[in-house]
Amino acid sequence: MKRIVLLLLFMMILPFAGKVYANNMIFQVNEEATVFDNRSGSLEQVGTLSAGQTFEVTKDYGANWWQIRWGGYYGYVDKRYTTVVPATTYKNKVPTLATIKDYVIPTRVAPIFDNSGNKLVQFATLSEGVRFPIYSKMGDWYGIAVNGRLGFVHRNFVEEEKGQETTKPNNTKPVEKPTPTPPPPSKPNGYMEALENVTLYDLRGDKPMTIALLLKGQQLEVVDASDETYVEVRWGQTFLYVEKEKIKLMNTPSYKNIGKDHAVKNEYFIPISANSEIYDCTNKALYPFAKLDPNRRYPILRKEGSWYVTVLGGREGYIHSSKVALDRGVPVMMYHHFLKEHELGRFKYVSTTMTDVQFTKEMQYLKTKNYETITTDELLRFMRNEITLPAYSILLTFDDGLLSTREYAYSVLQKNGFKATQFLITSRNESSSAEQMFNYNDLQALSRQDIENMQDVFSYGSHTYNLHDLIGNKGKMLLIPYHEVVQDLKQSLTFIPEAKAFAYPFGQYTSNTIYAVKEAGFNMAFSTQPGYNKPYDDVYQIKRLYSDQKTTFEQFQKMVLPYAN
Repeated sequence: MKRIVLLLLFMMILPFAGKVYANNMIFQVNEEATVFDNRSGSLEQVGTLSAGQTFEVTKDYGANWWQIRWGGYYGYVDKRYTTVVPATTYKNKVPTLATIKDYVIPTRVAPIFDNSGNKLVQFATLSEGVRFPIYSKMGDWYGIAVNGRLGFVHRNFVEEEKGQETTKPNNTKPVEKPTPTPPPPSKPNGYMEALENVTLYDLRGDKPMTIALLLKGQQLEVVDASDETYVEVRWGQTFLYVEKEKIKLMNTPSYKNIGKDHAVKNEYFIPISANSEIYDCTNKALYPFAKLDPNRRYPILRKEGSWYVTVLGGREGYIHSSKVALDRGVPVMMYHHFLKEHELGRFKYVSTTMTDVQFTKEMQYLKTKNYETITTDELLRFMRNEITLPAYSILLTFDDGLLSTREYAYSVLQKNGFKATQFLITSRNESSSAEQMFNYNDLQALSRQDIENMQDVFSYGSHTYNLHDLIGNKGKMLLIPYHEVVQDLKQSLTFIPEAKAFAYPFGQYTSNTIYAVKEAGFNMAFSTQPGYNKPYDDVYQIKRLYSDQKTTFEQFQKMVLPYAN
């Protein structure tokens, strides 16, 4: 009976609740938008608003920000992710005036639901650790008032805090706390200004790679302007290039957000939002000066609260952590043997064997997600920080040089336009006949003719000449004298003289093994240690990942992502 009375009272209140913001502007969220709290003097994420939802504005803060009510204070929303609309579309209105004593504190990102319709609809989230006043309680659900909308959060996402007082609203414009800095020094033609939105290129690879878009009217420091076509600017530990005809040179810039490119760490972020602008925050306001490419890695200078700071052309740029993910490096996939499901027999659930259907599905996924398959040489240059690679790059490797790769992998890779590398046990390939028929009951080696026929897809590295054997649980390569190891590796190169990459048999190696690989003439080596590969990692201990018959498609998708999801 008590619950019925409360519901009746709530229904009586609803018609009057809509008048609270009756004259205020209304916006609709175009894509998930972050809600910021600026009470600390810097912008801290406290939640998000869901795409397609409408909200009333408490105050218009000029070109960049909407102010909304967020618990007992104000939140701020970037206008770029919104559109002004004539009316709200929700029915879950509540009075904002209430006696608040207890709070919920999310233990993880907590979805907030509207239950005024036939089903629960998420319209916002609360960030982990953000205290929010409780408006009501019903069973396993907490009711909270979000900018005049009644939302429900499940108890599995939050903890309850009792006996607290409501926080007084803060009506301060959102700004980053500035650090006073002097302007850059004047120098003849030492700076450039974009006459239009101009692309910044990395020219170190085989083709120009777009890194960022400098916005019209924005300026960067120039390193070298002597070339007739390009102007050179610094980017982390390397350089970018801008078409000279699209900029003007100048002696004195107007910006103050000076950044030290050489001070960046060997840590990177990847933009995961189409809204990937970086901001200058030196003038008590955030304004964008460049836009980053969502398929690139960017060096991190530092982190300030919820913001990552990078450097571009001598300028510090801020991007919110909700718009990026931390890069974990380039994945290298390791495959061996392929069979059809009905052919598996003794290879059922053997970790080095995969069905042709599973492999095809994995490659199709990489294709639909626009992954770029790279060569071992490109990975080497990336790890030496000599080139930039797309964020969605992957190296595909195949150990043992098996005939089943010709039967079931080659055509799939060729169809998708992919490159890959095979590591050959060359003594076995030398003795394989070009006329051999495929036998799914056996492990057969590729012939020399097979290897030559598949060069449009595969490049080849060494997996030893004849040391791919186990003695007990140790590889033969670890048990024979050093000079014999070097001799074997050099002999493998007589079959594939252009090979520069090596893969350790069974993933086993010691420091002496690495020395032998180097002495034999290889400039990189692959292990079976799981992980991803970054600039300045050891190129003789390259990490790899593998997918087998027990790997689910969902696991594979997460595995190949360049960032943890």
